[in-house]
Amino acid sequence: MKFYLKDFWIFISIAETKSLSKTASQMGMSVSSISKRLTRLESYLQMTLFERTTRSIKLSPMGEVAYEKSLHITEEFQRFIDDLKSAKFTLKISTPRQYIESYLIDWCYEYCRNKRDMDISVVESKKNMDSLDIDELFITSRKSGYPMAIHRQLHPVRRVVCCSADKTNGKDPLVPNDLSIKSTIYFISSDDESEMILRNGTSSYKLGNKGLHLSSVKESLKMVIEKGCILVGIPEIYIRELVKERKIRVILDDWKMKDLHYYLVWKDRPYFKKELSDFLSYIEGQWREKVVMH
Repeated sequence: MKFYLKDFWIFISIAETKSLSKTASQMGMSVSSISKRLTRLESYLQMTLFERTTRSIKLSPMGEVAYEKSLHITEEFQRFIDDLKSAKFTLKISTPRQYIESYLIDWCYEYCRNKRDMDISVVESKKNMDSLDIDELFITSRKSGYPMAIHRQLHPVRRVVCCSADKTNGKDPLVPNDLSIKSTIYFISSDDESEMILRNGTSSYKLGNKGLHLSSVKESLKMVIEKGCILVGIPEIYIRELVKERKIRVILDDWKMKDLHYYLVWKDRPYFKKELSDFLSYIEGQWREKVVMH
């Protein structure tokens, strides 16, 4: 048999009002429901809590003991709830991508400056997202397998083809088919990414997708700058600064790839719905303004 804390609240009310009907009125329940809850509690405790007559109801000797104990338990529980509701909003947020993490640190710093009741930690992302703690929030390009995870899709990020600004390895490719005769490597966002398609209006080209595939942003860009490789599928956000520094440039710009999607992933927090909602909206706004290039 399950234990229900509300049954103890009902028991306390009956002890104080000495009336099932008054307790029913206080609790917004029917008298029959109150009677059933009391019977269930007595069955759970295996004791008689009240001595009943046709005209009155009063605590039994064991009921007197149970009443004092129940007051203590429910008061402690109420203090626990009050502490939760008045506590600081704490959150651990992370992303598997170092470039996004640099943005994230700045955003959280600015947010905490304006919200003194916030406690946010930017932490290293754990590899296994199939479980979520109540205080964890992720920015990730893959969905969590955790059944209680909530996903909110952020604005999609454009993916491009790029090469070194000073190591062109001959003429630039004019059409995707030219990539087959170049030193081409591929950036993959997940292990199950199997093909890449470039589109230009109604035209489309399925890349051979043969050769070196890398999931590391750092190593992918190192191959472009040091080896003169052409890199296919890199999210535009990762090369923004390198383009400004004229170390890397985008090629085949008229040909578009399928955007890369990122998600905010978390577990529901019933006591901090407003605080979490405000923070999520803030992150979404910063993402659109600082990360996504239009």
